[in-house]
Amino acid sequence: MTNLSKLVFTLLVMFAFSTTSSKAWVADVYTVEGMDAQTLSEATQAYKEKALAAGAKMKNIRSASKVRGDGNGELTTVLVYYETFEDMMFDVTLNAQNPDIFNSTYGEVNQDARSDNFIMANNSPMPQGGSAGQAVAYAFVEVTSGINFLLNMPKFQEIMQEAGAKVVVDSMNCAMCGESILPANAMVYFAAANAQDMGKAMDIFSSNEIQRWFFANMAPHVNVIDAGLNIYSN
Repeated sequence: MTNLSKLVFTLLVMFAFSTTSSKAWVADVYTVEGMDAQTLSEATQAYKEKALAAGAKMKNIRSASKVRGDGNGELTTVLVYYETFEDMMFDVTLNAQNPDIFNSTYGEVNQDARSDNFIMANNSPMPQGGSAGQAVAYAFVEVTSGINFLLNMPKFQEIMQEAGAKVVVDSMNCAMCGESILPANAMVYFAAANAQDMGKAMDIFSSNEIQRWFFANMAPHVNVIDAGLNIYSN
């Protein structure tokens, strides 16, 4: 089966599982290379105030720095969170009709930086306030068996919780991704309230018991494309 047909099949399977709810947790993600993290954080806050004042429907917008994983060490990320794709498209239209809202902040800071965009989503409840914690460890993966991946994810969440990990364990599916992220079509992540809780969760994940379960039940059905640890500044 070609990579394209595998991707289409996987996305169709994931879509079938996601139709049980009219809600979605949508993350509109921009990665920016060569951008100072503090400058991007300040721009994010400025944009949030302007966009919400203009009627934007985002639940939250945050910026992060990639402190571990692949990349050149200068990779920063902006995530805009929505409850539905309809709300996201409302804000896309709002930006198109009011370009100064965006250009007066990100348009200026992005002049010398390379930016990529992709959209991830699931139908899990959105974390309170549209926040996924202050520390997020993630792996972008190419799902090679959608059924096995979806059936084992709840079990993975359960064993991490039972082991005492103070993190949200979940996955998001790629709703719109370009060459910058493909062939990855999903993201598995841990989201913690702080870096210390993330460290404890990583210790739990690295235990022999959970590693044996993970490599027997999850790893055979995914190919890891990229992984990292983000620290959020707002």
